Amino acid sequence: MDYRLDKGAHSVYALHYHLVQCVKYRRGVFVDDRYVDLLKTKIHSISETFGVEVTNIECSPDHFHMLFKAGPTLNLPK
Repeated sequence: MDYRLDKGAHSVYALHYHLVQCVKYRRGVFVDDRYVDLLKTKIHSISETFGVEVTNIECSPDHFHMLFKAGPTLNLPK
């Protein structure tokens, strides 16, 4: 994997995050392509708001994986 370093005023960083989120009771929600497309469009629109670069999103029937890149000033719980 090739890392591209980002620069701040007094720092150099490459922060990549891997988020796994499960559906309640592990129900198979993401079997329909409409739900998967809706999830991906919502994630991309929210990521633009917070200045996050989404690298990859993959869905299984009961969970999804998201790889994203963010700066050190991002408040992750928010």
